[in-house]
Amino acid sequence: MRRSLLLLAACSMSALAADEWIEVGADTEAKYYVNKSTVEFDGDTVRFQKRAIYTKPLADNFTGVQVMFKESVGVVELDCKRHVNRVVAIDMIGVDGKIVWSSGKMPQRTWEDVRDDTHGGSTYQYVCTTLAREGNR
Repeated sequence: MRRSLLLLAACSMSALAADEWIEVGADTEAKYYVNKSTVEFDGDTVRFQKRAIYTKPLADNFTGVQVMFKESVGVVELDCKRHVNRVVAIDMIGVDGKIVWSSGKMPQRTWEDVRDDTHGGSTYQYVCTTLAREGNR
């Protein structure tokens, strides 16, 4: 499990272009994608990369210095049976395509309910229903 998480989190931006990103939702802030090639079922828990491409660059103060980012790529764990998820690692990607902030591994993150009317809900439907039905489980 840890090995898989490390492999997913270590994915470089150059490898992102070769992966299979499937759009799973959108809102006024971003479009959201699941990297189908990283989906890994482990019982009721599924691990995968999820990407958000924001409609406009955003600013935040992650380390005491303001940075601009246009997308994020994270490792998400989703429990299909309990209908909960959590982000266990995330990289914020700047307007130049380079990582401007990285959370590192966050294995103690709290599980949160998946709300059906959000991109989290559409991610749940795609991963826990569509992919499981396709035999990826």
